[in-house]
Amino acid sequence: MSLNGLDSGYNCEIIAKDIKNAGYDFIMRYYNVKDPSKNLTYEELHALSNEGLSVGVVWENGYSNSVSCFSYDQGKEDGKNAGYYASRTIGQPEGTPIFFGVDYDASVSDISGAIADYFRGVREAVEMDQYPIGVYGSGTLCEYILNNGLAEFSWLSRSTGWSGYNTFTSWDIKQGGDITIAGVPFDADTCTNISDPFIF
Repeated sequence: MSLNGLDSGYNCEIIAKDIKNAGYDFIMRYYNVKDPSKNLTYEELHALSNEGLSVGVVWENGYSNSVSCFSYDQGKEDGKNAGYYASRTIGQPEGTPIFFGVDYDASVSDISGAIADYFRGVREAVEMDQYPIGVYGSGTLCEYILNNGLAEFSWLSRSTGWSGYNTFTSWDIKQGGDITIAGVPFDADTCTNISDPFIF
């Protein structure tokens, strides 16, 4: 079964009904430290779920667009912060994933080096023990991270020119084009398995 969704850096609490009425099943939102205005809030989560929308989350702390943003230590710090926010602020249930974004077309050497180390750090953060890990990025990136046991779920970026876009087919979520609902911009998404990448 394929379901339709959205992702956004905007708080969607007051337009939850508009999103549902537009025919969408789920929405992906953010956790981060650097720009709290982008974060999913407890109130927003329940407004969305009360309208019958499933909600998923991605950690992207405003610095994921070059290899210099990634290291083992950074992954461990991000995993700590993401797990803490999920468990203490949102009450995200155990066993539901947090995705971590790589927002550029990383080379194979970047992926197998600093980025793989980053995901090892995320996995080793104590606060992430209760949450499976997802990866967002290019097809080449998603495939490598999955195949090396560094994540359980994948979200393929909308960037069709990035490596592996046409060959990676094992995604759980696939990002699409721009849409606007009630004046709020979104990326469209398709999900192949509603039971895995979502909180409620």
